[in-house]
Amino acid sequence: MPDTLERSSHRLRSADGTVVAVDRYRQGRRDTAVVICHGFFQSKATPTFQRLASALAQSYDVLCLDFRGHGGSSGVFTFSAREDAELQAVLTWAQPQYPRLVVIGFSLGAAVAINTVSGAPPGVCGLIAVSAPASFDEIEFKFWTPEGISTGLKGLEPGAGCRPGNPFLKKRRPIDAIQRMRKLPVLFIHGTKDVIVGAAHSRRLFDAAHEPKRLRLLAGGGHAEMLFREDPTGFTSLITDWLAETLPLETPPGTC
Repeated sequence: MPDTLERSSHRLRSADGTVVAVDRYRQGRRDTAVVICHGFFQSKATPTFQRLASALAQSYDVLCLDFRGHGGSSGVFTFSAREDAELQAVLTWAQPQYPRLVVIGFSLGAAVAINTVSGAPPGVCGLIAVSAPASFDEIEFKFWTPEGISTGLKGLEPGAGCRPGNPFLKKRRPIDAIQRMRKLPVLFIHGTKDVIVGAAHSRRLFDAAHEPKRLRLLAGGGHAEMLFREDPTGFTSLITDWLAETLPLETPPGTC
């Protein structure tokens, strides 16, 4: 009989003192964990991210975190300026437990993921960037257009919300960070009808990235987690197929 899916909640603390809320989804004991990074106004508690975590937990352990200013984490959101501290805290906690870590980021969570993973944290063997912006200054006003607001309202689920901080803090540009990564498999996923972060952002990131890499443009697809809501099975298969193809079969503890 298959193991029962278990979900446990954990509270970590980042280097700058932020309390980081993390849920772990586990079905048996595995040597690979997928770390899910939500975007602006989302959280690990929304039905969409709970369903995504449960779907991926059929194949891997899953760690789903809240960025500062969201859900159970403390502080206020800085729109990708300081959120790398939360992701780094999760990776540092997870690395002794898992020889292989994969980071999946959505929208601004993808920007944070790219910027953090470019520093080559130990144990990270893969990166998946969904609706990633090449730089924040190119999308900062797209959230407040009628199309952006309409997209946000479609994703207004229980658990969504944000405590916003200063949006004008200096931010690293994912388009610069992606060029520093070497030999790390990167999958870019983007909907062609994304009205907040246009698909051209992922095309530019893909062009700047090093091999191994892949770009999947989903025809008619919307923004970030909408891609999972629109086609849960297809979206999950994109991720699991890519990881089956690119993850190393055997990995010494703490390395990739």
